[in-house]
Amino acid sequence: MTINYNETLYQNNTLNQLRDFLPWVEELRGIDKELWLKPIATGKWAIREILTHIMSWDKNSLEVMVPNMVEGASLFFVDIQKHNEDAAIFAQSYATFNSLLDDLVKARLQLLELLEEKYNDITKFNIDNDDFTFHKFVHIFIHHDEHHKAQIVAFLDAHNKK
Repeated sequence: MTINYNETLYQNNTLNQLRDFLPWVEELRGIDKELWLKPIATGKWAIREILTHIMSWDKNSLEVMVPNMVEGASLFFVDIQKHNEDAAIFAQSYATFNSLLDDLVKARLQLLELLEEKYNDITKFNIDNDDFTFHKFVHIFIHHDEHHKAQIVAFLDAHNKK
C-alpha cells in the first residue's frame, strides 16, 4: 500500500508532525527479513516489535483516548507495561513486514482522521490526573515516534541497510 502523503496540505502543524512519520515508515519496505526480526540491541525489541508497539498505541488512542477527549474529561492511560508486553506478543503474529507496515499506516491514518475532526486548542481534559490539551497529547506521541525512529535508524545504519 503506497500513499502520497504530500498530496494534501494540512492546516494543523501538530497533526502534520504526527503525519510525518508515515513517509519514513514507507521507506522501510523491503528491508531484509533478518533485520526486521533481529533485536536492535541486547535485551531490546526488533523493528517488528517496535513498529507493532507504535501501532498499538495509535489504536489505543483511536479507540479509547481520543473519542473521550472532551472538556473536563478525566481519562487514564492503560497499564503501560502490560500494553507494551501485549504489543510485543502480538508482533509475532506478523509473518511479513509489509503486512505490519500496512496495518501501521492504516491505524495512523485512522487516528489522524479522528484527530482532524476533534482537535482544537481550547478543550482541556485530564489524563492520569494531569492537565492535557490535544496539543500536549499529540506531542507525547510525536516524541514517542521520534525516539523509536532514531533507534531504528541507528540500527539500520549500523547494518548498512537503510
